[in-house]
Amino acid sequence: QQRAIPNTHRPQGATTEVKITLQDSSELDVTIRPDGTCSRSGTAGTDLARWDYRRTVLRQDELSGFIHDTKGGKYSALLPLLGLDSLETAAENLRQLAKVVETQSRVKLTRSRLTEVNNRRELALPKHSDDDIRARIEALYAAYCGEPEPHRDPVSLCRDIEVAIENRIEQSTADQRRQAALLDVAASEAVTLGRRLRTKSVTPVEPLVERGVAVLQHAALFVGELAISGEVPCPACGRVIEARAFKAHVEAENRRLEEIITSFKARTEDLADLNVALRTLKALVAKPDLAGWWNDLTSGPLSADCEYLLSLDPAGLQDKLGLEDLAEVESKLQPILEAARLSSREAPRGAHQLSDDKSIVTLARSILTARPDDEACTRVEAFLDFLSVLEIGIRDEIRLRSQSVIDRISQSIQRMWTILHPGEAIEAVRLYVPDDVHKAIDLSLQFHGVEQDSPRLTLSEGYRNSLGLCIFLAMSQRDEDRDQPLFLDDVVVSMDRNHRGMVIELLQREFGNRQVVVMTHDREWYAELRHQLDGGTWAFGVLKPYDSPALGIRWSRSTTTFDDARAQLAERPDSAGNDARKIMDSELATIAERLQVRLPYLRGDKNDRRVAHDFLSQMIADGKRCFQRAVGPTLESATGELVLLNEVDRLLLSWGNRASHSHDLVRPEAVKLIAACEKALEAFKCSSCGKPVWFSDAVGPEWMQCGCGQLRWRYGKA
Repeated sequence: QQRAIPNTHRPQGATTEVKITLQDSSELDVTIRPDGTCSRSGTAGTDLARWDYRRTVLRQDELSGFIHDTKGGKYSALLPLLGLDSLETAAENLRQLAKVVETQSRVKLTRSRLTEVNNRRELALPKHSDDDIRARIEALYAAYCGEPEPHRDPVSLCRDIEVAIENRIEQSTADQRRQAALLDVAASEAVTLGRRLRTKSVTPVEPLVERGVAVLQHAALFVGELAISGEVPCPACGRVIEARAFKAHVEAENRRLEEIITSFKARTEDLADLNVALRTLKALVAKPDLAGWWNDLTSGPLSADCEYLLSLDPAGLQDKLGLEDLAEVESKLQPILEAARLSSREAPRGAHQLSDDKSIVTLARSILTARPDDEACTRVEAFLDFLSVLEIGIRDEIRLRSQSVIDRISQSIQRMWTILHPGEAIEAVRLYVPDDVHKAIDLSLQFHGVEQDSPRLTLSEGYRNSLGLCIFLAMSQRDEDRDQPLFLDDVVVSMDRNHRGMVIELLQREFGNRQVVVMTHDREWYAELRHQLDGGTWAFGVLKPYDSPALGIRWSRSTTTFDDARAQLAERPDSAGNDARKIMDSELATIAERLQVRLPYLRGDKNDRRVAHDFLSQMIADGKRCFQRAVGPTLESATGELVLLNEVDRLLLSWGNRASHSHDLVRPEAVKLIAACEKALEAFKCSSCGKPVWFSDAVGPEWMQCGCGQLRWRYGKA
């Protein structure tokens, strides 16, 4: 609900816009329309457009999301950052191009049909060359149509012969047509194909066999690097093989699996043939010429077989065809074909001849028209092989280049991890490209000396987020030559106190020359950073709590977080006073550490449970000797500042504690308490230079001062 995207209470006719001014006075103006679209103007627009979001901004959800993502997801996230997304686009375009070519050319379907034609040719015309088939067609044409015209196309001759044979069948008597149809039924190859399929190996493990082939292909890459002695487990079959015999074993295993794959492909082709044969048989028995014969068959002993044939769905049967299904096809259809053969024995010689000639002509036409299709398939398959080789080459180049970049990045990741987690038993943190998967990147590490291929099952949520932060910063570090800031949005929310304290050290050591914007909801961590970081190089800002859409989110004039307390004054003054006391607890703890205030030792964790009064009472006591303000050439006790500290201590003991333990604090008291807390913290800041009293160590021993030397704390006097 900032006055940007979107403001639900934007006045009618007002403009929603964002204005950004950079240090070199360049500007970017973004005007946002009601529908969410925007227009940009200004001299900084070109520079900002070159900022890579993934290398510039890191948000909490992106931090954990990357670590939890799959290997492919990490690959997609990192590849643009590695500068290899153009190669990945090229490889993906080649893959998609191959799919489109394969789909539009229907090369697999055409190749399957050509294989079916070739199988039928081997059965019906085993020793006939193309010239022999042409000669036979010409002879049949002469028998049925007369002498063919010179140089006539053999395919057109086949069509004329088929028409002539059909005409003779139509002109023949009903009994002759019936006999010809019976011959066609008896010649069905459905049972023969089913029996052939049943003799071949039928197994559901084809994907596993193909996987074994892929594993062996990778195994062949390191065969030549094996030692001449020792044993090696085969990644495909699991057997332990002598290293010297491993190469021969890989080759033999590869041949064996490839033969199995070949048999699978042959079986697929036979299934397609069976599908066609079953559809043809169903069409034949439905011919009107066989109506009487089929009625007699369905009312006799073969009624169940006839019902099975009519209920067959060849396409559905092909998807689930097992040994039992094939046996059922053979047992149910064989009696029908035998009945057709018995009934066709009485057919005259002419009917037999017409049926045989028609089958030969139909097959010959398929063979003659298959030649151009075969040549076209060969060209398409060669082109697909070419595309595949290109894609493999590009992916190999991606792997080679990404591995080189990843090796360099992994060194940065390990160095940053060591800064965040010094002396811990998690080592060798690195990115790696898996050998067995395309388009994959993952993380590995050593957890207490044990190699882990992924951090997801070993590291806690905080550790995983630390790891994601290191990866992001390592990737961002590759852009050191570009003047580009870093935005870290609440990235320490799941880190414990000691690790989040190291985040700023990491940024100072590794990104001291970059502008870094850190955003956090953690008030305590913000207080620590405000006191620990150099005010000369770091600026601090606090957003006021959200009030209404009319105001939106606004910057506070103060760098403390007392506005959070003020936001509750109207509804809960006691909560406002309690928040003010909690803010003072964390702020004064950090200030006491910077001023090296000596406090009494407390046993156990009571040292970490001190409250504002514990710090204030010691600061007031030490301040009479240690806290000084320059008045002209002399140094005097900072009595005015000590008065403010005494005042806030008194109010915290009375009203602050009452706000924490009761509901009796009223609004005027809470307002005064918050104001006193702010003034007390301002007492440690110089009114002249604006720097805190601990800004720098002075020349003398055991004392510190602000930037101009007007305000000093001589901790050596305590």
